[in-house]
Amino acid sequence: MIAALRLPLALLLLASIALVSLARAQNIDCSATMTNVSFGNVNPLSSQTDANATLNYTCSNSANGTRYATVCFSIGDGAQGAGNANPRLMQDAAGDDLFFQLFQNAAHTTVWGSSFFGVNTPVMVNVTIARRGSTQGSATMYGRVVGGQTTAVPGAYQDAFSGNHTAITINESGTAPPGTCSTSILDQFPFTVTATVTSQCSVSASTLDFGAVGLLLANTDGTSNVTVQCASGAAYQVGLDNGQHASGTTRRMQGPGGLVTYELYRNPTRTQRWGSTLNTDTVAGSGNGSSQTLTVYGRVPNQTTPSAGTYNDTITVTVTY
Repeated sequence: MIAALRLPLALLLLASIALVSLARAQNIDCSATMTNVSFGNVNPLSSQTDANATLNYTCSNSANGTRYATVCFSIGDGAQGAGNANPRLMQDAAGDDLFFQLFQNAAHTTVWGSSFFGVNTPVMVNVTIARRGSTQGSATMYGRVVGGQTTAVPGAYQDAFSGNHTAITINESGTAPPGTCSTSILDQFPFTVTATVTSQCSVSASTLDFGAVGLLLANTDGTSNVTVQCASGAAYQVGLDNGQHASGTTRRMQGPGGLVTYELYRNPTRTQRWGSTLNTDTVAGSGNGSSQTLTVYGRVPNQTTPSAGTYNDTITVTVTY
């Protein structure tokens, strides 16, 4: 009877020891917050835009002795990321895309990634915490909207890193920080990345050279180009003013012998004058993010020929969008 009673007692004692061991396995606990990344107004068509955020963390040790840990902060693709890790992806309400990335360093070379998804480069912090003590720290996150995105549509974009899109893991030791990440997620640090793509346009123009002309006894024609680059979907109108030497709406070039009249048109047959009155004599278009070339059709009509020399005028091109 006595021997039979001792066996279950020994088993219960072993089970009790095992439970105590599991309860003490995790002595370090950490929590963190991340500020939002706000890029503000961006023009990804021609340039990249940077913005920073800050991770603040606190770790505590509940043990009666010094404990060590490697704490890893992982960031995935976000709720609107659609599985994109390098670069990451924001979207607007219509599902249009805007690419960006989050980095660990100011040089924007090391991606702030995740142990569980995509680029396997989470931020790793080694901590040593005395008995019943705590420690605090911070890390800067460097965000960048990728430049050269010709298809970015104007609007408000976001990527929300909520729920399991962020993770805190703690790999604890009694001797030294392990230097590797745990696979057990203990907490999250949600934040949101936002940007507003603004309607942007740029314009350039080539010289309209009518060439060397003798007597102005007939029409002398020439062409040049106006190049417009606008954000995708941005409606625009291109207008031309009357130049520096105009008389009313009559355009004129000036030279050593006085003035030479000329005109600029929107069509090859030179019947539609190109002016600057919106919705009347301008050229309208819709941006696609790439450069769009518009042809200017010039004509010097027959007129009294002035003395020889170079005649010129300057036209101001205006893009309204």
